[in-house]
Amino acid sequence: MNTGEATTPDQRAGFVAAASAYVMWGFFPLYLKLFAEIDVREVLAQRILWAAPWALIAVFAMSGWRLGRGEIAAALNPRMLATLAVSACFIFVNWGLYVYLVISGRVIESSLAYFLTPLVSVGVGVLFFREKITGLQCAALALALVGVIVQGVALGAPPWIALVICVSWSGYAVIRKRASVPAAVGLLVESLILAPLAIAMLVWVGREAPLAFSSDTSTALLLATAGPATAIPLMAFAFGARRVSFTTLGLLQFVAPTLQFLTGLAFGEHFTVFHAISFALIWAGLGCFAWDTLARAKQP
Repeated sequence: MNTGEATTPDQRAGFVAAASAYVMWGFFPLYLKLFAEIDVREVLAQRILWAAPWALIAVFAMSGWRLGRGEIAAALNPRMLATLAVSACFIFVNWGLYVYLVISGRVIESSLAYFLTPLVSVGVGVLFFREKITGLQCAALALALVGVIVQGVALGAPPWIALVICVSWSGYAVIRKRASVPAAVGLLVESLILAPLAIAMLVWVGREAPLAFSSDTSTALLLATAGPATAIPLMAFAFGARRVSFTTLGLLQFVAPTLQFLTGLAFGEHFTVFHAISFALIWAGLGCFAWDTLARAKQP
């Protein structure tokens, strides 16, 4: 929590909100599977375009009209705008590759990216924020590295897409940590920055075949829900993050990839002995990470 003054009801509400966000992100592949017959480029473009109005709603719902206007104005100064333009590039790559993996029937591979993210965050902290690394964190990184190597053997090549998703999200997190703007405001500005690219993608797809958005009302409404599907978990997470400890958030972040992994299994995706060994090593690394997180939280 940001302060030690939060009441127990605040903590409970924050926990429910943060946990709900991770659960929604965990089951997001079920939503994306509804677009299996739609071009990935259109799905990505529609998500970007519909995220903007819902992010705007989120800004004013969370901050109020007057404060929300001030937050948006602050995010539009040249320096912050340049920073958010870089984070927008990272999130564009992250969203695009994630949508591609899920629609291509590779949900388990996409879950690998987010299992690795908390471990990569340790390396990012050491490299960019000069944080000290513990013995358990070293063990966690070593186990994860071996797990990725085994995964490469299982796939016949390193899991490049999952690794790029992981790196792009980690890069996005680093930039957003340094950019002092609320989550919803950042999403709004990033969506507006990416909007011209999204429109260009729709024109590109439309030249090859009619857009799915124009095919029928139900499909158009389904694509439009990409906005709230992006903004609502973000609002829930932002609400919860201000009310629970970093330790709680650190442990909750395992919920989303676990649900994604189970979803991939439920879809009957290919899962070999090599995959099992790889994930077992990565989970062992996450176990070390979780143990270290809890141990440090108990320290005075």
